[in-house]
Amino acid sequence: MRKWIAYLVVAIAVCGLIIGINKPFEKGDYILEKQLNSNDAPTLFVVYNISKKEAKTKSLSDFLNNENHNDVMIIRVDDRELYNDLRIGERVTIKTKGYTMLSSPPQAVADEIIRHY
Repeated sequence: MRKWIAYLVVAIAVCGLIIGINKPFEKGDYILEKQLNSNDAPTLFVVYNISKKEAKTKSLSDFLNNENHNDVMIIRVDDRELYNDLRIGERVTIKTKGYTMLSSPPQAVADEIIRHY
């Protein structure tokens, strides 16, 4: 009986280990830079669909200079308090209002910023 319990415990541990190892990397939209533009308006440089590791190890110029530089978007934030609270490397979801300017990189105004902790 004790042998069966030991086998069961080992099997559960192995299953947990396999599930933990195979967990996919969470991709999302990350803030890579914050700055005030020439009109003193707070702006974020957000890169879409990258991993947390990429957000921590790569710079904004890495994404602007690659072949798919449209993954970067400049977001104007009207709420200065929220802007000051946001951190570089933070995962966010941006809902924009109005139109997106098709510059390079594209630009938009944030309607809502959802933070993922």
